[in-house]
Amino acid sequence: MSLSGNSKHLLALTILVACNNGGSATDTEGASASSSSTSNVTDGTGSSGNASNSNSNSATDSTVSGNSGESATSTGNPTEASATGTASITTDPLTSSTSNDTTTTIGDTTTTGDTTTTGDTTTTGDTTTGTTTDGTTTGTTTDGTTTDGTTGDPIICGNLQVVYRDFKPLHPDFGCHMFGNGARPGLVQQMLGADQKPVYNPNPPAPPGNWNGSNPQITSAQTYGQWYNTVDGTNFEVKGELTLMEIMPGLWSYASNSFYPLTDKGFGNNVTPNWSNGTFPDRNGSFTTEIHTSFAYEQGQVFNFQGDDDVWVFINGKLAMDLGGLHGPVAGAINLDNLGLIPGNSYSLDVFHAERCESGSNFRIDTSISCFEPQ
Repeated sequence: MSLSGNSKHLLALTILVACNNGGSATDTEGASASSSSTSNVTDGTGSSGNASNSNSNSATDSTVSGNSGESATSTGNPTEASATGTASITTDPLTSSTSNDTTTTIGDTTTTGDTTTTGDTTTTGDTTTGTTTDGTTTGTTTDGTTTDGTTGDPIICGNLQVVYRDFKPLHPDFGCHMFGNGARPGLVQQMLGADQKPVYNPNPPAPPGNWNGSNPQITSAQTYGQWYNTVDGTNFEVKGELTLMEIMPGLWSYASNSFYPLTDKGFGNNVTPNWSNGTFPDRNGSFTTEIHTSFAYEQGQVFNFQGDDDVWVFINGKLAMDLGGLHGPVAGAINLDNLGLIPGNSYSLDVFHAERCESGSNFRIDTSISCFEPQ
């Protein structure tokens, strides 16, 4: 997919993944809990919101709010090579307006549709801020390329490539074996491992004062090592992709309040009773999600997530959002201006998610990053 738009607008991006009971957002995820979910703050770059039916998420300079069952204007169905998520949130993306203004292109050779401009060239005609049917774009071409503002070199933009791993309902970390009423920070270490995977933290800090849940939230380093590594007989790898839609100028989103991309795939739907003796023959709801991509940093960018269960976002290899543990819908926001990044440079962005209780699943990303580079 080619993403376009004015990414310099400071807009909030919210990722929403929610685990519900009976199809509606609930305060508690897992086997049982009586306390309501509360706000949890990460180590300074990503903040979590309330895990409740009404969820809000905010970046430092702008705010995006949303319920686990709502999406402002995004299309919730991911387009996947072999796994397609079922999204029940569907909205119409805004259409950028066109004008007959004159556009000046300065830099290296850039191809837009069938037209090539070289050096300091002025072109006049209908231009848009998105991709048009005749191949005319500003910043992003129809073949999924844009140009680096620093060097003029082409950058390939695309959908988010995903690796899902399906788990059986009686895996010790899945199948509603645990519960919690909010995010449980500190379950993983601050830096990605050499294999570009999260590293299990054997000594997590004390949970937030208003947190209530089972202890531990992860059985062991051995079981956690299976989450994002393919292990024959333990999990089943399925590749897919997520498509972010531009829901308003400069804001791209993916949202689903029924995020079950492995339904009828992997080990099959959850007909075997889980730890709570529940079965879900219409869905496959014990799985992990792994995304690796990169982007060119520009001032004002944000990346927000909302949902459940565990979500960890690493930027440049460092933990930037920590929404670990079993919980209902929880929101996190990252203002990339606070990470010490250099404008124009490319940085890695790695997202790790787990759905550990089959009764409900929500997943939402909102971001002002206009171009993700496949890895």
